[in-house]
Amino acid sequence: MRPSLLTHFKTLAKRWKLLNVRKFFFLPHILNSQEKRLFLLLIAIIIASGFGIFFRLYLKITTPVPDVGKTYTEGSLREPRVINPIFATQDIERDLSGLIFSRLLAYSGNGEIKPDLAEELKVSEVGKTYTIILRKEIKWHDGEPLSADDVIFTIQTIQNPQYKSPLRANWQGVTVEKLDSYTIRLTLRTPYAPFIENLALGIIPKHLWKDISPEQITLHELALKPIGSGPYVFKRFTQDKDGSLTSYEVKRNAVYHQEGPYLKTIRFIFFKEEESLIAAWRKGKIDSFGPILEKHLPDLASGKVNILSIRMPRIFGIFFNEQHAPILASKAVREAIARAIDKKEIAKQTVSGGAVPHDFPLPPLTVKTGNDAVLNYPYDPDKSRRILEENGWKDEDGDGIREKKITSGKKTALTPLRLTLATSDWLDLLTAAEHLKTMLKEAGIEIIVEIHSFNELEASIIRPRNFDMLLFGEVYGYEPDPFPFWHSSQIKDPGLNVALYINKKADQLLEEARRSSDPNTRNIKYEEFQKIISQDIPVVFLYSQLYRYLMPADIKGADISKISLPADRFNEINKWYRDTKRIFKK
Repeated sequence: MRPSLLTHFKTLAKRWKLLNVRKFFFLPHILNSQEKRLFLLLIAIIIASGFGIFFRLYLKITTPVPDVGKTYTEGSLREPRVINPIFATQDIERDLSGLIFSRLLAYSGNGEIKPDLAEELKVSEVGKTYTIILRKEIKWHDGEPLSADDVIFTIQTIQNPQYKSPLRANWQGVTVEKLDSYTIRLTLRTPYAPFIENLALGIIPKHLWKDISPEQITLHELALKPIGSGPYVFKRFTQDKDGSLTSYEVKRNAVYHQEGPYLKTIRFIFFKEEESLIAAWRKGKIDSFGPILEKHLPDLASGKVNILSIRMPRIFGIFFNEQHAPILASKAVREAIARAIDKKEIAKQTVSGGAVPHDFPLPPLTVKTGNDAVLNYPYDPDKSRRILEENGWKDEDGDGIREKKITSGKKTALTPLRLTLATSDWLDLLTAAEHLKTMLKEAGIEIIVEIHSFNELEASIIRPRNFDMLLFGEVYGYEPDPFPFWHSSQIKDPGLNVALYINKKADQLLEEARRSSDPNTRNIKYEEFQKIISQDIPVVFLYSQLYRYLMPADIKGADISKISLPADRFNEINKWYRDTKRIFKK
């Protein structure tokens, strides 16, 4: 009968007691083959147990943290012309400017403002004076120190009309002065609470830009090889034989003044068409891209990616111009139009990133407004037709278009319910316009859609207010201010009150909200303002825009819930990481 495993272990134990240290090394020579195997098994169990105990102890006394490493590659359908925060006009230019240049103040991924270059901000009680104290240790990527002179130069360049900065309107009437090498004071003509968003301004180096004329901006080497103070430093770009950029790469700033950055390099690859971009993603040549068109969502969703749907403060709607189309002076007609439109369907049909139905003058999440606070006009085509019938609009000749006898001066004529709808050639608006035309025709309203290029729409339609109805959008920032869109002082160009809306009470509320530095007070004023707009119906709001962004699942540290522009997804790019390491707990 073969001895049991327990008997073998007992034999080994007895022999172990007889061994001293020197004899231990001769142990393999005095054991038989089966005992050798058992001995090795015992040693393996002891070692494995030791490693297990050590590993559990290691996990208990350490914690994972971000580590520097790896590359992040994004695809883009546009290439930059000038990478500079005060001249950038395209999304890709703002993307790269945000990586390379630091700001006075910055916004977090959830839309909260925080210091960046500024160490401290002091705002006077009346809200007219802003004193900024800069951090003293910051250097430009070329090693030169950053000071108040750079901030003053940046603002004065924006204010100089010769440079044609797209930010100029935000800085008109602002006086800037240097108090010392690291302190600047800004003085406004009148208190303006949303001004703080202007301080999320990328600063450019005076010592490099001071001798560059307006004509040289896009031609100078710094246009594509910028020097900033942000988390990433220009590394290189590649071009094709025609001189078009094919890729652009930045590397981490090892002496960045904030946390991180952790991603070693960030690369952009440029494509001529969307199909090539998506094919590159499928082959693993790029990690991410945006915006994602609605039609591509089912094909892109997988466990390896996260698709972020971020609401932006962009509102699209139909703006009425009753001065151009007297028919629209009737509130009944405007209400009938509002009730004939299925906003959910319009939002569903948008193609560039998606949309959410919207009813209010202010962006989503700006003001917490209950249904009892704002009068809405939900989709109700039967009620739309009934309102028109009750107000004398009938289809007298059976052609599907309603008519009404309207007297103008001494003449009375049968007037068809026919209106023009002007919009741009952007695909989302083209699609929405065709759906609106169909919906309103079912109510007996004929819509003639007029399509214009963006430049033509701005110059020939919007600025002279030459339209019956305008399908267009309002773009807000992090600190929404509806004053430019709805105050009566903004009716004439360059004001943005395209609906030519006049209401004294609304004006008063907008003025009071603008002056108040208390967010709760502004919210109360805006709630009252929204109610007035909804009652008067100078516009039918349709939807707010979503930005859909594809991000690989292994990216950590990216908390993005609120953006104003697509480039704001990089607001906290310095916290993004792919690699980790463990450190001892404190």
